[in-house]
Amino acid sequence: MADEGGDQTTQKPRPSNQIFLTSCATCHGEKGEGNLTLKTPSIASHPRWYLDEQIRKFKNGQRGAHPQDTQGNIMRAAISKLTDSEIKQALDYLITLPALTHPTTLTGNAEKGRALYRENCMACHRFNAGGEVVFKSAPLAGLQDWYLLAQTEKFLKGIRGYHPKDEQGAKMRENLNLLTTRQELLDILAHIATLKKKSGKK
Repeated sequence: MADEGGDQTTQKPRPSNQIFLTSCATCHGEKGEGNLTLKTPSIASHPRWYLDEQIRKFKNGQRGAHPQDTQGNIMRAAISKLTDSEIKQALDYLITLPALTHPTTLTGNAEKGRALYRENCMACHRFNAGGEVVFKSAPLAGLQDWYLLAQTEKFLKGIRGYHPKDEQGAKMRENLNLLTTRQELLDILAHIATLKKKSGKK
């Protein structure tokens, strides 16, 4: 009931952070900010549908099973120790965390990168690099530039996108091979770094 003389807003209780703190924060940080030393991404920047999709890929071997993917192997092993209920609890809490911004660590020409992004990336990742649930394409805005570079290098080397059933990974590898120089990739990442991540998640 509302107190006399004022209104009382009923708020949905926040999910427990116990599973997240014990199973995720060690590598990804308490705010989901990621860790450069551990080479872990900011997971606070992802919507629920993308997190669900990537966990599915880690579980079935479409991601993180390549022998050269050290961080992927660690992530896959960590997920394998959790029950479906525990994963749900962790994600329920994670999606309540606000999106984060990160410092730029790479050198590229954002203006040139904007044109390259429109030509090579926008069709799947959308104009604001927010990803697309229909295509299951990753949200890129809000991720660290060094992490995006590391992942693109994994795609190019066949360490990611290697599984025959990973259609999105195969397409990513194909598109990255259209770039002719490393500088073009750095320019694209410089442009992505200028895009702001929306705080709303679904």
